[in-house]
Amino acid sequence: MLANQPASPVSEMLRNAQRDQRLLLLVVILNIGNITNLSRHHLEGRSMVLVDVAVALMILIGSWYAYRQRKLIKQLQLGTGTTYGHIRESIRQIRGLMRTKFYTAIAFLVTVILAIAYGKHVAILEALRTDPHSWGVLALGVGAAVVVIGLLLYVSKRRQQRRYGRHLDRLEASLRELDA
Repeated sequence: MLANQPASPVSEMLRNAQRDQRLLLLVVILNIGNITNLSRHHLEGRSMVLVDVAVALMILIGSWYAYRQRKLIKQLQLGTGTTYGHIRESIRQIRGLMRTKFYTAIAFLVTVILAIAYGKHVAILEALRTDPHSWGVLALGVGAAVVVIGLLLYVSKRRQQRRYGRHLDRLEASLRELDA
């Protein structure tokens, strides 16, 4: 119904969701070995296990997110139930899923950073004890990491808005026109 038109918002969102699923699969395939090798060479003991578990959980959550998002968009495309209420509820669910994905990304990044810091805490503390200038380097490194992570999160949020949010906005505007 809604997605039968070639350039409808729902068909665009479905196309973007399919691209996201393919990209997720490619990233998972390419990076599982990389993450395992990096954690084995640079981390040890519990911190290695923490990073591996965090990455495994992120893969599962990312896969679930991609599946759920595509399922919600397909439901929106089919238009089962009362159309107005169904569209409104589907839009609400997709926006909630986008918000959850953003908060999950933040939690994942924080978990990986804390696990790496935990794994390297002995070397960091030793460097801080022996060299008084290490505090400045540490502060600079932490500041740079915060800026890079903030930039990554900002770009991710903008991308989600461009790929899904504007189409949801168009659907909501159409619903408001029907209300008036």
